[in-house]
Formats: sequence, C-alpha cells, structure tokens
Amino acid sequence: MTEQSNRHQEQEDPFLEWVLNALQFVKDRSQLLIGGVIAIIAALVITEFVQGQRLTARDEAAHLLFQVMLADGNGQMDQVLGTGQRLIDEYAGTPSAAHGMILLANRNYGVGRYDEAKRLYERYIAEYGDVEMLVFSARTGIAACAEAQGDLQGAAAGYIAYADEHPNDRASAIALMDAARCYRLLGDPQQQRSLLDRVTHEFPSSPVSQRARQELQML
Repeated sequence: MTEQSNRHQEQEDPFLEWVLNALQFVKDRSQLLIGGVIAIIAALVITEFVQGQRLTARDEAAHLLFQVMLADGNGQMDQVLGTGQRLIDEYAGTPSAAHGMILLANRNYGVGRYDEAKRLYERYIAEYGDVEMLVFSARTGIAACAEAQGDLQGAAAGYIAYADEHPNDRASAIALMDAARCYRLLGDPQQQRSLLDRVTHEFPSSPVSQRARQELQML
C-alpha cells in the first residue's frame, strides 16, 4: 500500500468508525424518534465531525506553511520544494495551500524551472483565484515565465491582459511597467511609450508613476 493510500486510510478510518457509532446510537433509539428527526440528527452530527476534521486540516496546513516559510527564509530550497509540494497536495483547498502554491511557484521560477512555475501559477488560478494579490502574482508570474523563456510578445500580452481586467487595481501599474519593459527589449519604443503614458494617466498617484515619467523623458 502506498504512503498516500495509507494517509487516506488513516483519515477515513476514524470517520468511518465515528459514523458507525453515530448510526448505532440512532438505531438503538429508533423507536423513540420520528424518521425525520433521525435524519436531522444524523446530518447534524456528521456535519459537526466534518467541520472538526476540516479545522484540524487547516491547522496542520498552517503549520506546514510556517515550515515552508521558515525554510525559505533560511535558504533551504530543497525543504521549501519538498514541504511545499506536500502542503499543496495533501491540504488542497485550505488557505495555507493557496499561499503555499504561489510561494512554491515563485521559488521554482527563481531557480529557472519555468515550466513547473507556470504549471503552479495556472493551478492556483484554476483551484483558487480568489485573493486579489495572489491572483496578481499568478497572472504576472505566468507572463514572467514567458518573458524568461524569450516570448516577449506573449509576456507583454499577459501583463497587459491583467491590467485591462483589473483597471482599479494599483498593482496593474506594475503589470503595465513590465509590459513596457518587454516592448523596450523588443525595440518597439512606440508601444513602450504608449504603456508608460497609460501608467502616468491611469495611476498618477502610484509609486511607479514617477518611474514611468522618468522613462518617458529618456525616450
């Protein structure tokens, strides 16, 4: 039996035992209860158990995320990748797994594993995608992977797409600056200027707006 199946069995056996005990409790008292009441009791006790188990899973996931972040701070990349993978696989659906997935993607990107980083960014969007700042990290992370692999046109399109879809997000100014950089590298000053102008007009109070104005003066 594999380690994964052992883990699932360990999680399922207590639940099965508990359900059987609950059902036996109802059976022993079936003559004292109306059918509808039996169903309600069964639903309530099962819900309470599941919520308790889920809370435990969230706590365990948070502990693993702490371990990943601690290893990351100490530069222990092997532990970051190994523990991070365990976190996102075994505790999928928890907030800690969502944050861990972005951290793991970023670290894969940092060591040049762009395909794996892109896969994790895309997985975050598919499975979570509900925290604004993490969505920004995932979407622009995908574009950054394309940029690192030489697809500057694709990268610029990805950065611009994020900004177009999030016009009120101040982080969109950063995405537009990234797109402008891609066009500078492509030797297209017209597109670069257009994007820098957009930053200064749409995000005049953004911290990056001053940098955009400085780059415009250099064109």
